[in-house]
Amino acid sequence: MKKLSVIFTAAVMAFSMALPVSAVKHEDPAVAYITYADAPEGTVYTDILIKLPTDDESYTDFTQSPEVCKDGAKGGTSLGITADSEIAKYSEDGYISLSLHHNKALTLCIYSDKEVLKMATSKIDSCDFIDLSVNYGAFKAAYIDGEGNILGVTDASETAYSMDTPYGFSAKENGLTFQRHGAHPRAIAIGIAVSVLVIISLPLIIGLIYSKRNKRLKPSELAKNNKKDVK
Repeated sequence: MKKLSVIFTAAVMAFSMALPVSAVKHEDPAVAYITYADAPEGTVYTDILIKLPTDDESYTDFTQSPEVCKDGAKGGTSLGITADSEIAKYSEDGYISLSLHHNKALTLCIYSDKEVLKMATSKIDSCDFIDLSVNYGAFKAAYIDGEGNILGVTDASETAYSMDTPYGFSAKENGLTFQRHGAHPRAIAIGIAVSVLVIISLPLIIGLIYSKRNKRLKPSELAKNNKKDVK
């Protein structure tokens, strides 16, 4: 009976430990894949906007122009966006271009079917899209033409969670979804709570089963089983 209890407890504990592991990132939160649909005519790319104050330590006047890139290429062709372009000067309700004004934003690469924006990270000073969402709130996206003019801006982003999708953004007309890789925090919390309750109640359940079993045994059988448990 003791062996059964140990095995069952170990199995439940292993299961409970696996729940938070399921939320462990399998995708880099410092890399965002950006897609869009039903954009205004003339759109060449979408730029992600954040509510970054100009007196924030991460703010910079200008970083680098987005590039049109090819798969496998180390670099791309600059679009020629400058500090004088409309998107670089944009500041509405505190929202400004993430790729052009955050000092840890690397080059925004524009591919044929998506865009990729990476944030520079280090062990000492890391910055990823989870940090950005926590520190600055919801994102927006701006539809940009080849000269840096703004053709439209989406509403503030909504957050979605998926184990099958990397970090990124999906814009459609006025809507924007910030995609976080992993399980929803609420689902993780519920799973952990259920596992803890099971572990806490397990000794009581085993004790009840053992007690009922002993009541059905004859005195001689009970004495024999007690000797085995002592061993």
